[in-house]
Amino acid sequence: MIKTPHIVDFHAHLMSLAGAEKLCPIEQQSPFFKYVVPVIEPIAQFTEPVHDRWLRKLAMHYRCETSRFVYSQLGQFFLMEALRLFKTHGLERLLQSMERQKIEHTVIYSLEPLTHTRDILELLSPYPNKFSVFGSVSHSEPDPCAYLEPLMRDKLIRGVKIHPMVGSYEAQGLFDAVKDYVALASDYGLPVAIHTGDIPASALSELTTCSTVKELEPLFKGFPSCRFIINHSGWESWRAAFDMATAYDNVFLETSWQPAKIIRRAVDKIGAGRVLFGSDFPMFQQWQALREVRRALTEKEFELVASRNGMELLGLDRLLLSKSRPREASVSSQPIC
Repeated sequence: MIKTPHIVDFHAHLMSLAGAEKLCPIEQQSPFFKYVVPVIEPIAQFTEPVHDRWLRKLAMHYRCETSRFVYSQLGQFFLMEALRLFKTHGLERLLQSMERQKIEHTVIYSLEPLTHTRDILELLSPYPNKFSVFGSVSHSEPDPCAYLEPLMRDKLIRGVKIHPMVGSYEAQGLFDAVKDYVALASDYGLPVAIHTGDIPASALSELTTCSTVKELEPLFKGFPSCRFIINHSGWESWRAAFDMATAYDNVFLETSWQPAKIIRRAVDKIGAGRVLFGSDFPMFQQWQALREVRRALTEKEFELVASRNGMELLGLDRLLLSKSRPREASVSSQPIC
């Protein structure tokens, strides 16, 4: 097994029960959620080691038009599973996973309005060396810069997350909507991570705005000194993500939801120095995501992708990481933040 001193997971989430209730609230009032979910969800708790593994395998390897049509017809099942994972895989399970996989540091993305940046910062405060937080802002926020600037100034966040679908950003207005706080992040030397990949589920139709990689090009071109991370490497649009990363050397590719063969192609295309290991916990388990990266890369490439690149982007110090112990001995028994 390849041994790397300080593995960095560059993509994870924590969500409160209140946040989960905000995700597709109309769908959660449907007869399916009222009558079917209470029956299936307890069973899913026991079958998770098997069914989640196969669901993730399908999502990684089958992304053609036919596959995506099938997924679109199963949107309520996918929403049920996403909510179940967010509700049951909280901070305690993440810490356990990091310990098992020898992951020293994890980046937690805020997803306004579902999860609030300051709530996540408070939750993670006992573990200052184990986690970095990327702040986010909803499109409905009247003054995004005023919201994010104090977090940047006080060095509470190490980057900014843009999730066009969750944040309700339309493709045509994305650049104008985010340019001011992207410029602010650039001034502070903070990277900006952006979700890519369409959600092929009609039940999640309210989240299908601005999901393609091409729509992000004005940002990459307009802010050449800002470092951007394409989350999921575009997922089904990985070719477009590769094209963007080839055209703009300020663009990094993150590996979550990609199989080893695509990760291998990413490194061959742009080099290991601009690829980042990410899991998308709890939607994708860290051990599975890490396995794909290990399968794809040489030992030297693995060290860059899973450790050094992330540490440099976050400005982490190896000595600081070696002291990553909680200030308090106990972890909250709450499964979610």
